[in-house]
Amino acid sequence: MKKRIQLISIFLIITNSIFAQIYEGCNFYPFYATDYIVSGNFSQNDSNDKLINDVVMLRYNNVIDKFKLYTFTSNGNGDRTLNVNSNFNNYDLENVKGRMVKGDFDNDGHIDDFILINKTGASSMRFDLFKSDGAQQPSFTQSSPYSLNGYDPDKITGRVVSGDFDNDGFWDDIAAFYDYGNGETRIHTFLSNGNTFSYQYSTGWWNSSGYTASRITDRVVSGDFDKDGKVDDIAAFYDYGGGNTRIHVWLSNGSGFSYQSSVGWWVSNPSTDFTASKISKRVLSLNIDRKGENYDDIVTFYKTSSGKTKMRVFISDGTSFNYQPFLWESTLNPDQISGKIVEYDSRTSGIIQGKPSDIIGFSNQFYATRYHFWKAKKGVFNTNIEFSSPYYCESKSTNVGGDIKEISAYPNPTESITTIEIPKLLIDDTSRIEVHNLYNRLVFSDDVKSSSIKIDLSKQKPGVYMVKVIGRESSNVLKIVKN
Repeated sequence: MKKRIQLISIFLIITNSIFAQIYEGCNFYPFYATDYIVSGNFSQNDSNDKLINDVVMLRYNNVIDKFKLYTFTSNGNGDRTLNVNSNFNNYDLENVKGRMVKGDFDNDGHIDDFILINKTGASSMRFDLFKSDGAQQPSFTQSSPYSLNGYDPDKITGRVVSGDFDNDGFWDDIAAFYDYGNGETRIHTFLSNGNTFSYQYSTGWWNSSGYTASRITDRVVSGDFDKDGKVDDIAAFYDYGGGNTRIHVWLSNGSGFSYQSSVGWWVSNPSTDFTASKISKRVLSLNIDRKGENYDDIVTFYKTSSGKTKMRVFISDGTSFNYQPFLWESTLNPDQISGKIVEYDSRTSGIIQGKPSDIIGFSNQFYATRYHFWKAKKGVFNTNIEFSSPYYCESKSTNVGGDIKEISAYPNPTESITTIEIPKLLIDDTSRIEVHNLYNRLVFSDDVKSSSIKIDLSKQKPGVYMVKVIGRESSNVLKIVKN
């Protein structure tokens, strides 16, 4: 017993050292960016670069009413780094409440801008536009091209999307489901001309006296669901209660929306085990089947009854969705990525138009220096998903032992196999890797020959294991958990 207590004490000291090292070096906690993350083409290598392979994150500080803008940029060759660009003072994101959309609002041919819909009074709002300069480490200019009195933006929170709803060839319009109460809902549309917006009146492009807007909150996306080549349609997961869910679709004709009936393009049944509330803030549209269409499919991250994550996908055929429930599954808690997942294009050459098929998500764990990355492989209805958790920043601080290098594992926790990654800075110094349980029994050992090493714990008992990477000059230790 005494030996076990000593081992646990050593484990806590090591864990705290690693914790301090990673958190201090990255200085980023994704929790504060929830609902304020969008992907786009914020940095362009040239005028033909249209890939959606950059991410903007706003980290909110509610104490001093300002946010810090982070950009997660790619150079087109697969490299991705987290860069801090600037601070915007005297801006209270509490007045925005997640009403953030991306687009090409200046009509320069790149989806490289974003808008925050700001509540400026009891019944007034303002569109605050942030335009990228397209640099490799982009900076943004802020302006306010539109404002409206007599409008309460709180009535559209969680139900705002952007797209090319007027079919003018630019992703520069905004549509929102306004909740009037008592079952009355209207889709309000704001059309852009590249300089300002035109409100298409309170009557809306669609209205209903028997539709409850709150039943689709945080489950609304735009896309090209009818496959007409325009991102001008809207889909929403409607919660009927009792595990009954339907995907409602609205198709745009350039001047209004046509509701595709309450029957929906997909209907759950008791055998599908699908409850709308289990995907809130974890819904996005993209080209997951890699068939070449633009934003015609829907991906959801479903929270199972055991707290695990299942990727459940809906492939559009132009008139309905084909349900694919089992593309990817993990012990990852989906609540950790809620409001922090975006579509992403990992292709590196030969592409002149962005049709993203991949996904990036950030988790709330403030001791982790990684993002989650899902890469789709082309398939018919059985798209293959490759999952990894690469770095989004490099730690530069020192821990108690003075070591500036770190190792990592994913997935962690794991049910069987986990991958240990060793940074390039450490590889040349590393000679061996060992895995011990908390009783200090060796369960795995091998010489280090690459930066990624797979460890199979399927035959080991659930519990905590210590990974030790042994170098000529120093050693690194990491905790992994077997479920």
